[in-house]
Amino acid sequence: MPDKKDSENNSTEDKMQTSDSPETNAQGQVIVVSEEKIGLPFSKGILASSISITGLEIVLCHKIAYEIEQYLFEKKLKTVAIDELRSIVFRFIKNYVSLEYAEKYLLWQSVGKLKKPIVLLIGGATGVGKSTVATILATRLNITRVASSDAIREVMRATVSDKLIRPIRGSSYNAYQNLTLPPVGVNPVILGFREQVMAVIVGVEAIIKRSIEEKHDIIIEGAHIVPGYMEIEKYNSKAIIQEIVITVPDLQVHKEHFSKRTIETQGSRPMHKYIKHLDKIHMIQKYIEKLAKERSIPLINNYSLDNTVSEVLQLLFDRVREEFSRIRS
Repeated sequence: MPDKKDSENNSTEDKMQTSDSPETNAQGQVIVVSEEKIGLPFSKGILASSISITGLEIVLCHKIAYEIEQYLFEKKLKTVAIDELRSIVFRFIKNYVSLEYAEKYLLWQSVGKLKKPIVLLIGGATGVGKSTVATILATRLNITRVASSDAIREVMRATVSDKLIRPIRGSSYNAYQNLTLPPVGVNPVILGFREQVMAVIVGVEAIIKRSIEEKHDIIIEGAHIVPGYMEIEKYNSKAIIQEIVITVPDLQVHKEHFSKRTIETQGSRPMHKYIKHLDKIHMIQKYIEKLAKERSIPLINNYSLDNTVSEVLQLLFDRVREEFSRIRS
């Protein structure tokens, strides 16, 4: 049976566990957050999510959101303007953490004023953790659209004529098996990969263009997001576009990634399927790294998931800050 202290701790944790449902105090009071003529019930779950964009640990974000909720109830507010709420959040983050994180929060809350969608492109060889990083970032950034270049390839396989489909058969690391002509002067693994990328990138660009036209934020990840195969600079005037490459240089760590993938997919993507091709996967990784360095695309070593996510968030903050600076100048 838990002692009193444990019960009190559990009670506090229960209060901080949040959902997207409206929050009420003991008297059933609901606080409405207003923006122009629209009003929505305050939710500390949504607030904690918006704070987590800064890169703070999610537990701390929930704690700050909980304290803000208590503050609003103590003030007996029935409504709070969105700008006023953001000022309150800024003050709490500054007091709990630092001015740096408080400014990050306000900066990201202002992104909508740019009237540009965010397009985040995450490249890297098979098994480096692209999809995991993309999923976490989508949650942190409240981006509802995440696309995989593997999924794009599968759609193209199902819709493109069999005569044109050869380059996109198989995976990125064994595409060389479907080369139409024998390679001359180029490693067949790299040549096969290049042909597949050039085919799949057509679908990737179509999705980017559609997202920009509809002004929808999107994250696109996959082995086919390779530096130099798209002229992303042409989208800079219409979108906040950021390309990154994730790597895992250490072979043993890379093997562990595949082991985790096998468990997470309940064996549908068995480890041995990739391990036997690990030399080819690393050959492709070195090719991607070389292109990234030549084009000054950020390379992130995924030795720690938390650090990787934090690095990507910082790159996005820097990109947004540059955009605001450009507008002011």
